Amino acid sequence: MKGIFYTSLPAAVGVVNIAWGPDGLLLIDFPGVSGKSFLKSLKRRFGVDAVKDDNSHAAVKTALRRYFDGHREVFKGVRADLSTGTPFEQAVWKEIRRIPYGKTCSYGQLALKIGRPDAARAVGRACGKNPLPPIIPCHRVVGSTGRLVGYSGSGGVTLKRKLLEMEANFPRSRD
Repeated sequence: MKGIFYTSLPAAVGVVNIAWGPDGLLLIDFPGVSGKSFLKSLKRRFGVDAVKDDNSHAAVKTALRRYFDGHREVFKGVRADLSTGTPFEQAVWKEIRRIPYGKTCSYGQLALKIGRPDAARAVGRACGKNPLPPIIPCHRVVGSTGRLVGYSGSGGVTLKRKLLEMEANFPRSRD
């Protein structure tokens, strides 16, 4: 991998850290993960020191800031580099991106949609490795009864609930 770049931006949920490489976004970490911890995780994951770049990806930063401020953002034009995931994880992440705003889908339903009906737990593990929340909105994935279970982001299920409640209140978009 060539260069890894990063920036941090303040948002309603705390500091959002973003990293990207030549093929697109690699990692989004929130809320409140310290810059030092984020840099260490980038080094551990990618084996190179990340370079700070506050001037790139203005559209992504604006979209994330708007999202966390309670505006509906679709993130359709965001280039995501999912190469760090296995083919199974990539299939799960791509399917998660299809879950509409204000809606949820169970781990089992996702497993069916990717053609692996017995893989609900593996889907859960793939959600836990999601590198790009909320662009890959794993907070929309729930237990089979609709119960909010598991969220690997800092803040856990409480943050998952907050994101779902926030999305339920988005004004309707024109798209």
